[in-house]
Amino acid sequence: MNSSKVALLASGNSLGAYIPAMHLHMYLQVRGIQTDVHVLENLYHEEVRSKIRSTKKAFHADFSVARMGHKLAKPIDNSLNEEAVLKLLDVWKKAEVTSFALFTGFWLPILERYKTAIGRAVDIRLIRLDAWDTPSFKVHKHLYPNYENVWLYDPSELLPSSYIASNETEPLPYEQRSGRLMIHGGGWGIGTYAGTISELRQLGYCLDVIVYDPTEVEEDDGVTRYFGTMASWDPWSQNAQGHHTFPPMARYVREGGSLQEYPLRDYAVFTDLIRNCAAIISKPGGATLNDSLSYGIPFVMLEPFGDHELHNSTYWEARGLGIRFSEWKGRNFSVHLLEEICRRLLEQRSKINHFGRNTYAAENSSYV
Repeated sequence: MNSSKVALLASGNSLGAYIPAMHLHMYLQVRGIQTDVHVLENLYHEEVRSKIRSTKKAFHADFSVARMGHKLAKPIDNSLNEEAVLKLLDVWKKAEVTSFALFTGFWLPILERYKTAIGRAVDIRLIRLDAWDTPSFKVHKHLYPNYENVWLYDPSELLPSSYIASNETEPLPYEQRSGRLMIHGGGWGIGTYAGTISELRQLGYCLDVIVYDPTEVEEDDGVTRYFGTMASWDPWSQNAQGHHTFPPMARYVREGGSLQEYPLRDYAVFTDLIRNCAAIISKPGGATLNDSLSYGIPFVMLEPFGDHELHNSTYWEARGLGIRFSEWKGRNFSVHLLEEICRRLLEQRSKINHFGRNTYAAENSSYV
């Protein structure tokens, strides 16, 4: 694979299909490998794209609504703006792009068209960040056997195969970490995460809570910290140079009922928060599995969203890399247990390489 450029095909519909793509983009760029990140929603009709925010709010407000929406996933053909699709295909063809990494299966019909149009071999890898089929791949099940499926957490294998991060910085030793717990509900802020906050605060834990909306921020208690993505940003937006970026993050502090917003310098500051925490508490999404492995963070898993997250939870727990919240609670919220999980994560992390090194940097060895 010595293509001049690798196209990373992401989606803004789920940060789980966006953040890993951005991590890989950063990793490869540093190594001199040209990449472009493309976000599927930029090919949508404007009226379809404008409805995404309202859908997110509905899913955030009611987990049962989110689960129902998950079951109703279908191909996105009617959402696509044909003019935008043709323009992108033409850009790829003129640049002779032949290397692609998909982070969501909804791109597959577009790539089928590109394969026909270009008339030459194309290297397309489906990056599977879950231990089971996700809705975006499942709806195109008849297509993906024709591609190289890269399972980071192959359910038939005993251990994960690789991880994706912006760099290869080693995880912090557990004893050097802040001891704080990070709690979030994924990119859409869904699941049962909010119900754990008061329980853990009463137990005296120091928490970093990632809120979906600043209205969730409670009065400052001097211990609990709140962070979130700045409301002005959408994953399909681009900066002044026409590039996609990591979400701009901010810390929120409410004092005397007044909410203050303090933007973080860059996304690396937020990544450092993850690297320093004692555990992540969230639903078992694939991108959070990747965070857990990349940074050696014990994963305390809440109620799953869909069959793929149920399989994620089973996979992670069976390999000793995480624990269900109910089980951790039944073990009296044992810190020693988290330390043991961290030890296994660090051991596994030491045996594997970054996906970008395994795949792209290794095959473009002049860049390494």
